[in-house]
Amino acid sequence: MMMGARRRRGFTLIELLVVIAIIGILAAMLFPVFARARESARKTQCLANVKNIAMAFQIYFTDYDRFPPAEHRAEVLQFFADKGCDIPSGCCSYPTLANPYLRWPVILEEYTKSREIWRCPSARGGTTVYNVNGHMDWFAGLQEHWPACVCSEFYPNGWGGTATDTLVGAEGCPGSAGTSTGAMEVDYVTPHEAGQDVDKSMSAIQDATRHIVVAERSYRSNYYSIEHIAYPEICRVMWGRVVDRGGCNGCTDYVDICTIDPTQISKFWSDGTWRNKFTRHMGGNNLGFADGHARWWPADAMMAAANADPQQLEPVDRQSLPPGMSY
Repeated sequence: MMMGARRRRGFTLIELLVVIAIIGILAAMLFPVFARARESARKTQCLANVKNIAMAFQIYFTDYDRFPPAEHRAEVLQFFADKGCDIPSGCCSYPTLANPYLRWPVILEEYTKSREIWRCPSARGGTTVYNVNGHMDWFAGLQEHWPACVCSEFYPNGWGGTATDTLVGAEGCPGSAGTSTGAMEVDYVTPHEAGQDVDKSMSAIQDATRHIVVAERSYRSNYYSIEHIAYPEICRVMWGRVVDRGGCNGCTDYVDICTIDPTQISKFWSDGTWRNKFTRHMGGNNLGFADGHARWWPADAMMAAANADPQQLEPVDRQSLPPGMSY
């Protein structure tokens, strides 16, 4: 007697929907965990970079007992004086900043041995080294193409890799490396950028354990104000207004990233969770100090330290807070 054919049974639609729903719930639970784990790893890598840079500073200080010198050659100083730029205008010490060999990443390369440490894996843009000196003699090039290149972030030939050395921009200025293969990004800010600490001896530093020498970088290339390094993914926040990149041509994409709508300024100051999205590493950022140590600080703790006691974090300025607001 032949046995009847066995009936093949598949999944019903309801069973499939239940399985899909379970997978969706698990994914919703696990994806934030994976994202935090990934960012935790990036934060650790970034902290290691900052630590290496801070240690390079410390070695440099051991060798020279001071920060690098300002530009001192008479012919260079006279050139800028003739152009009316011999006195720093608050944000740009022209003769020193124009010299690519007086930039910290170039000076410290003897100690760091790697350009990769200047990249933060969590940086969201706006910090690419886009000016590479197209002249073997940077000063001759500057003289030739004045004033288009004044205060550009020059880096010497070879420092940015072969992808940058052939780039020459408009009017002979250093070209934009953009995101070209081999282009070097600098995602950290150091004292030289605005003439800070130039020529300062170590004896002039009150406390090397509190004196910042490297920090997470916003689009601004200095850290005079604490919010620049507390919230590096925003241009600058001031109570009542946002200062964005005024006069910046061709950079609207990054302006969109790093500014907030004026109507949201109150929310920025009142909602710490929302404010934290403008940090780089889970509500905080990495700092390196003159004694060679580095640490991750919550952004609000940085703001509180700078506003409560100016000596807690040197050499940054406090942030003006909204009426009734305190950290």
